[in-house]
Amino acid sequence: MKNKLVFSMLLLFLLSSLVSSIGTKEARKLAETVKYKVIKVDGRIIFQRTNADMKSGDVFISGTQLNFTSPQSRAAVISSLKGRFVLSAAEKGQTKILPAANNISSRSGALINLIDLQNHFTGDYLVLDEVALQIGRENFPMDAGHFFYLSYEYEGEKIRKKLDFTENNQLILSKNEIFKIDGEPIAVQRVEMALYYREGETSIKISEFKPVFPDLSELKNEIEIIIDEFADKESNVKVQEITAYLAEFYGKPQKENLTEWLENNFTLK
Repeated sequence: MKNKLVFSMLLLFLLSSLVSSIGTKEARKLAETVKYKVIKVDGRIIFQRTNADMKSGDVFISGTQLNFTSPQSRAAVISSLKGRFVLSAAEKGQTKILPAANNISSRSGALINLIDLQNHFTGDYLVLDEVALQIGRENFPMDAGHFFYLSYEYEGEKIRKKLDFTENNQLILSKNEIFKIDGEPIAVQRVEMALYYREGETSIKISEFKPVFPDLSELKNEIEIIIDEFADKESNVKVQEITAYLAEFYGKPQKENLTEWLENNFTLK
């Protein structure tokens, strides 16, 4: 009888320990689960369980099974606790959650000489609707016989687009003017363009770069997600995070252009 009692108590203890261990593992698993808000999706990513496409504004929970339709598919996600990350495909159908790029500066300052222009107009160049750039008048005056223009391909045709300028020698990059042929608007594209400076009968090639003109209504929604998740952060932290996000998923912004756009749309300085 005594042995049976001891055995029963031992069995009860073992069962209790097992339940406690399972409970601890589950609690640890829950503690490690992180909820992220989806900012933007490049390409196509599908939630395996629901077969629904991931889109901006969705919630992604770490551990959720995803299908990446191509190796280039990726998503920007953000957590108020963890920060901003990028989802991409890993081997064997797994998901990589990598820390996003940070501390990326914007383009800024007056463009005095050829080197300044070449350094400025490179890579993916984000323009928020329209940007005005101060150009050194001594080296690059702008008037009827002196001006900048862009050259790019559209439906097999080479387009040369003269860029507007102001009296105080500011160069204007405008989406509405760049993507217009014979007075008619064309579809906005993300294509390589060459920048030239025209002086009389001579054209000087400055550089090649890729202007990026995003859909501003979509971009506003994406930036709102970042601002909402970082609601308790200082304004300078929000601006730094937004700048890094834009550079990683769109193109490096021009500082004054971004500052004006954030202030006008979010009263964020």
